[in-house]
Amino acid sequence: MREKLRDKTRDKLAEQLNAIGVTATLSGRDRPEEKVGNRVFRRSLGIIDITDGGLIKWINIIKQDRQKDSPPRWWIYLGVPGDMQLPKSRSVNIRTKRKKSFPLFGKIIGVTWKGQDRNHGLAKKLSDDVETDNLATGIGNIRVQTLHEDFNGWSIEIDRRFDPTPEIWKSLQRVADISVKSIAYF
Repeated sequence: MREKLRDKTRDKLAEQLNAIGVTATLSGRDRPEEKVGNRVFRRSLGIIDITDGGLIKWINIIKQDRQKDSPPRWWIYLGVPGDMQLPKSRSVNIRTKRKKSFPLFGKIIGVTWKGQDRNHGLAKKLSDDVETDNLATGIGNIRVQTLHEDFNGWSIEIDRRFDPTPEIWKSLQRVADISVKSIAYF
């Protein structure tokens, strides 16, 4: 009975990644990576380990259950581990701002990256890259931030569920690559 009620978003994403040629395995529960993006009224559905040799090594799926006036929501966090820890004073937290042809319900016509860049030039590099603009236009809002304390590296947050394709996965790896290369000693 419990298996029928369990949210299978993590299982479905792992199957879709394996179908496009990315080696994805479901991890055991209670890993420290489950804390990334987990806030009040949200819970982690678990970690997916990625072993295809790219920069993205794990995926954490966060769910907020439906409430009185809102439907359920999902966030997908892609983890990019790093070798060195970046001081919090130089941390990065940027996100996409999608431009629409008509406010609120118009078609998305472009994307810009805004936020705390700390003069690393990451927002400009991502804004100038056509492939990352097309990615954000297609799958939703994206946030790139550095991880501190228990984790060293980067987190790429997507604010909704999506169906991965080889092109989307290649673009996500490109965002990870641009992010890692934006800081020389990271």
